[in-house]
Amino acid sequence: MTRHQLIFGNVPVPYVASWSEEEHFFLDICPHAKGIAICQTENRGAGKPMFGKPHMNRQREAVIYDLCDLCGGTLRNRTKVSLSHARPRSHGAAAFDILQVEPLLHKECAAISLRHCPSLRRDIRTGSLEVRQVLSHRAQIALYSEQGTFEATGVRRKSFSHAKVQLLNWKDRNERWLDL
Repeated sequence: MTRHQLIFGNVPVPYVASWSEEEHFFLDICPHAKGIAICQTENRGAGKPMFGKPHMNRQREAVIYDLCDLCGGTLRNRTKVSLSHARPRSHGAAAFDILQVEPLLHKECAAISLRHCPSLRRDIRTGSLEVRQVLSHRAQIALYSEQGTFEATGVRRKSFSHAKVQLLNWKDRNERWLDL
């Protein structure tokens, strides 16, 4: 675990998870996306973690700068893992890209996530979760419509939303590979 890792009870909280004291959304210039984006108040660690609800700013930060979803540490020169339901989609920069909003993880952090997250364990059992060793990827940033931005912030204008990981090259793995 890195200096970024917070624990709630005995459960590690993903770096990108929102906390209950971070519920206000607004438009501002995002330093990570370098443009007007839907942003969120920053108060990491205050209140209760909202597992499964990514913080807008930290999610973009993690995807754009290659930080681990769980610990927030750099993924540079490390084995990168995708735990997602991502399948080929027609709405990416190119048709049938595999895009995911979940930031990548270190291999050991992916194993920790599977041990602690009930929804990941359920998805493994049902076969809906893909475990991939990511060999190459890049970031894309979603553009929200005026209506989507209005619903989130009360302001009508296009803006950046979540960042997305575009998987370019990977090896399909399974949960047993994470514990090797």
